Amino acid sequence: MSELKGRNITGITDLNSDEIKLILEVARELKLELKMGRPHRLLEGKSLGGVFETPSTRTSISFETAMTQLGGHMLWLDQNRLWVGEAAEEDWHDTIKTLSCYLDGIAYRALRRERVDSAAEYTTIPLINASCPVEHPCQAFADAMTMIEKKGSIQNLKVAICWGYRTANPPAGLPNSTMLMAGKLGFDLSIACPEGFDPDLNFKAMADEAAELSGGSINIVRSYEEAVKDADFINVYSWVSPEEFAKGLETHFAGDPEFQKMKAKLKDEWCVDQKVVDMAKKDALVMHCMPISRNTEVTDEVLNSPASIIFDEAENRLHTEKAMLALLMGGYR
Repeated sequence: MSELKGRNITGITDLNSDEIKLILEVARELKLELKMGRPHRLLEGKSLGGVFETPSTRTSISFETAMTQLGGHMLWLDQNRLWVGEAAEEDWHDTIKTLSCYLDGIAYRALRRERVDSAAEYTTIPLINASCPVEHPCQAFADAMTMIEKKGSIQNLKVAICWGYRTANPPAGLPNSTMLMAGKLGFDLSIACPEGFDPDLNFKAMADEAAELSGGSINIVRSYEEAVKDADFINVYSWVSPEEFAKGLETHFAGDPEFQKMKAKLKDEWCVDQKVVDMAKKDALVMHCMPISRNTEVTDEVLNSPASIIFDEAENRLHTEKAMLALLMGGYR
């Protein structure tokens, strides 16, 4: 099993199946210790820099709480604090090298994947991708942990990711990371999305290769019915391509007008309601990483039902991030 201390996690691409399982096991142990009131100040005196280029609720708060519970602390480093930006006041590489002099780790939520890769190249301390347009490893770990808790194992289970309509244009990092997770952990993933909204097929190819060894599978389909048939989990999310996401950034999240007009035609057809859930297994559970566009992506009836485990997912962001931090920053033995 590979040593994780000092490593970066720019995505699920950086990890093999044994390393993924190790992180999930450590997350389970730390969650249990927290529930039992046992302190685990594994990162006493250590500092994490949280570099956030987009607004964040779950990611920022979970990382900050994680560092506090591990005995360290997190510094909030948004664009109002760092001497970088559109005017290029300081070279990005100089900023990252400087942060490496002060900090013990970086959690980076980036507007563009190339910025994550560049930061990982120049940092001398561990870096975690806290979401970018191409991957969202933190949420993929929280989802995997939640599914394992609910079913005991996710090997050979079926997971459906269902695209839902929303006016905003979130990035496609979650389905990309989930495809890789399915390939490496061996569960069957079916992704339902309209034409033109496929996740990155390069990630699918990597996931397919991993699935040949794990026994998992990854399929992209065009209907909820096909995706959720025999599904153990229904994970709802809305996404666009990195190119459309970038256009949204350039227009203050308004997006490309022609694209938005086209997407609006999907509103009535692509919303997960109780009828969709009823097509899955009787004990199927419903997930969403949040924030949710209620009653456009998925209905209140579904979200407020006993089948909804959205807040279990949200909590497990804390535990899986603690595991990553403890293993990468050297606090876990």
